[in-house]
Amino acid sequence: MTLVTLLLSWLPVGLLFLAVARVAHGRRLPGPAVAVTVSESLALTLLAGLWFASIGSGGWPLVFLLVGILVAGAERGLRSAFLRSELRPEVRGFALGVARYLAAGALLAWRLG
Repeated sequence: MTLVTLLLSWLPVGLLFLAVARVAHGRRLPGPAVAVTVSESLALTLLAGLWFASIGSGGWPLVFLLVGILVAGAERGLRSAFLRSELRPEVRGFALGVARYLAAGALLAWRLG
């Protein structure tokens, strides 16, 4: 797997993550949020590169589902614990976060698998 392949795979995932973040927040994202979102998509692309280059393409939906649950669950759990936010928006955000990771996994399976 070449660096060009990884970069070309990272681009749609980064755009997907930025689009989902924009929809979730309903406004323009501040610079630090964009940097975090782009970094998150890069880390996921590198993980996918390792997965598809070494272990294979089987089982990718489960891998990306579990990673999505871990990330979205941790984010929502911390927000609920510290901000005492309402449950309904947190559940919606959790579902959106998991769906974002599954969609990214599908894109990466298509590009790298």
